[in-house]
Amino acid sequence: MLKTLLLIVCLILILTVTWGISYFDLKRRRRDFVREKFGRMPKIREWNDTFRNYYDVVNDGTGIDSVTWNDLSLNDVFQRINSCDCSAGEEILYRRLRRNRMSADERIMFEQQVQAWAEDADGRGKIEELLCDIGKSASSYYIPAYMDGIEAYVLGNQWLYRILQILLAASVLVMPFLPADMLAFPFMAVCALNLGIYFWLNMKHDLELSLIGTAVSLLGNAKQIVRLKNVSGFFPELDEALHELRGVIRGDRILRIKREGSGTGDAMGTLLDYVMGITLVQITTYNKVMKRLIDHADAYMTVYRCIGEVDAAICTASFRQTLPWYCTPEYTDEKKMEMTEAYHPLIQDPVANDLALEKSCLITGSNASGKSTFIKAVALNSVLGQALNTCMARRFVMPEADVITSMAVKDDLMAGESYFIREIRYLKRILDSLSDDRVTICAIDEILRGTNTGERIRASRAILEYLRDKNCIALVATHDKELTELLKDDYLNFHFSEEIGEDDIVFSYKIMEGPATSQNAVKLLEFAGFPEEIIRAAENKS
Repeated sequence: MLKTLLLIVCLILILTVTWGISYFDLKRRRRDFVREKFGRMPKIREWNDTFRNYYDVVNDGTGIDSVTWNDLSLNDVFQRINSCDCSAGEEILYRRLRRNRMSADERIMFEQQVQAWAEDADGRGKIEELLCDIGKSASSYYIPAYMDGIEAYVLGNQWLYRILQILLAASVLVMPFLPADMLAFPFMAVCALNLGIYFWLNMKHDLELSLIGTAVSLLGNAKQIVRLKNVSGFFPELDEALHELRGVIRGDRILRIKREGSGTGDAMGTLLDYVMGITLVQITTYNKVMKRLIDHADAYMTVYRCIGEVDAAICTASFRQTLPWYCTPEYTDEKKMEMTEAYHPLIQDPVANDLALEKSCLITGSNASGKSTFIKAVALNSVLGQALNTCMARRFVMPEADVITSMAVKDDLMAGESYFIREIRYLKRILDSLSDDRVTICAIDEILRGTNTGERIRASRAILEYLRDKNCIALVATHDKELTELLKDDYLNFHFSEEIGEDDIVFSYKIMEGPATSQNAVKLLEFAGFPEEIIRAAENKS
């Protein structure tokens, strides 16, 4: 009996020491990580559609549509910005970009958050360590959907697990009264039964058991975060929601201990798994916590949103540090835009441009001169200005606006839609989005290029005249010089140009006033090595 007790004590000591070493090593590595990553370009990870889960749960149908998201390469832009420490931060950051709007009060509060954590390295570091503790486990991205239908995830047969726990305790208590050769038999039998049930439940309900540990650990970390400088002042609702959830937080240590142990990647995870299985304590705590969460699901989602907003604000502060220059947007009630030294954040060593618009504009220019990139940069700055109060420019003036594009048009063979059919669908959705209540900024690249020249000119003119009279600012890139003449009284004209040498073409990528006068298609064929007879024929036909 004494030897058995000593063995149990030794195992507990080894378990405790191993856990302690792993835990403090993890804390040290996190501290170094958050100190080094702020203000640096984030590592690009493989795109994960689970970033959008929170947005899908709360989406009210407004904001950036999928076509515009793809046209502006916002997956890549998100990855360029994303230095968030936890899944909630990434999901809130994604939702901010898709929502594409803030009220005046929201902008003021968000800017105060970004500035506060940009300037307070110590406070920011403490918050980030706790956010890293919440982490980005695969299951954590599903928490919003999990909470949205939480009633379906309660495990049945709770009475059975309680009886098995009582049997385990009884098997230990009867040890002194059993013969030496039977001493451990009842205990081992109950342990084996409990482990079998535990592993079966883990296989059947792996996602739910993993989710609840992550979900509740977020509350424990949120409780520590709200005590840190500035947090409760920026998020008074966080403290109130955590108070409402205090009963849930009591289950924090039990539900997260397995997750922490497994995360060490050594024998600690296996040992913890067996302890959880033998005692079934994780299973019984799970159901107890679930019942409390069902009663306070709204409070939980308030905590989730607030933690994500803290992470997204710190991420925005870090993103700004990686930019050559930036500004916060200035908003106007007039239908106009002004920008100074605006650029695209995905381009290394970008060429910055100035532009002032009091009405819509046509942008012409030869191939590869920069038309498409420029209108993408304007549209993207309009999105990031309203989502993160951050523009890649020295100065950026705009109205509060919806942003919509028709740029990267592709045919859809599966749906039986040609390029032109897809293009007119994209343009029609722009017309349907226009509103008298809110300005629309629309960017259109190579309008109606999917049809013949004559029809393209006539139809494009009709569409652009329609847009002229609506509450929108259109930036339209086109090769059709005829449009610049037909619409010269209604649209401003700008162009991009190039210098053609003997052996190459040099693009300035600077926008200039007036319509384009140069062409370079034949020269590009020549520089690409096309046969000389093709080049001569093309020049003669020109």
